[in-house]
Amino acid sequence: MGTQRRPRFAVGLAGTHLVQLIAAPDALGRLDRLGAAFLALGTDRVLGEPGRTTLDPSIAAAALAAGTTTPLLLAAAPQRDHPYNLARRVASIDHLSAGRAGVLLAERDTSAPLDAPGREAWGGARLSGGAPLRPETTRDVALVLRALWQSFPIDAIVADRETRVYADADRIVHIDHHGVFDVAGPLTIPTTPQGSPVLGWYVRSAAEAAAAEGVAELVVGTADLVSADAGPAVYRPVSVEASPDLGSPELDGPHLDGPDLGSPELDGPHLDGGHLLLVADPATPLDRVIETARRLVDRGVVEPSTGRTLRERTGLGAPPVVLEGARAAFARAAERVAS
Repeated sequence: MGTQRRPRFAVGLAGTHLVQLIAAPDALGRLDRLGAAFLALGTDRVLGEPGRTTLDPSIAAAALAAGTTTPLLLAAAPQRDHPYNLARRVASIDHLSAGRAGVLLAERDTSAPLDAPGREAWGGARLSGGAPLRPETTRDVALVLRALWQSFPIDAIVADRETRVYADADRIVHIDHHGVFDVAGPLTIPTTPQGSPVLGWYVRSAAEAAAAEGVAELVVGTADLVSADAGPAVYRPVSVEASPDLGSPELDGPHLDGPDLGSPELDGPHLDGGHLLLVADPATPLDRVIETARRLVDRGVVEPSTGRTLRERTGLGAPPVVLEGARAAFARAAERVAS
């Protein structure tokens, strides 16, 4: 009879914490030594009320990637991010971090303006038609991302000195996506060290859970919305409040599956085989977040993750192939045809 593995854990950081990490490399080092599966950057944007001080997750990731070996998951929503721009930014960070990046999609970005345009999908240059923010819109973003990330295979770059051909251009393909967003592609960045960055989704409703099926590789959601048997890596959000008693016995074992690590009523839905995302709101001191995670590791409640890439840390395999038979974006070089 095999021994059941303890859950892995990840840490969700608010924009306030990202600002602090930029200014405090020692805190980043302490986070790095915890063995988290990933750091989710900007979770306050998709989960709750953002703090008054913040930093864009993609900017923070670019600044932090060189100072940590822990993978980075960037919170994003259609409200602020056109999928082509988002695909390019996340792929760039995956290259810069040697395969340690992904995106955590959500339906809404709570830091966006509350006026009417802020409640629609990104409409810059009239490219989205002002689509409403709903699960179908987020799913459309996810479909565009995973296709764009495969549209420029890195091994198409041959750098053939004899023929002076840089790439087998016919292997770079259009994605020809027509939905909420119309995107022809290809992406201007080749495939990344992981094949593709990890595609995650922060699920807040049954409709979002249904929309995420078959496209999200990693899902953050409560047990009543997302089953651990759903296929992707599943992480249960658990709140790290500003003032829990870190010495409390309620932080042990089966009681940890409640919504609040500092609450005496830690008897919510069970993990059901999922892993933990320790989510800190902007008011929670960064030191408390780090100390909470460290004690959970020390007590054996959670298990540190191993591996170099985000896919390895979360137990995900290679991304599914989605562009078989796609239309070539360019003609094959005559010199390569002859060879």
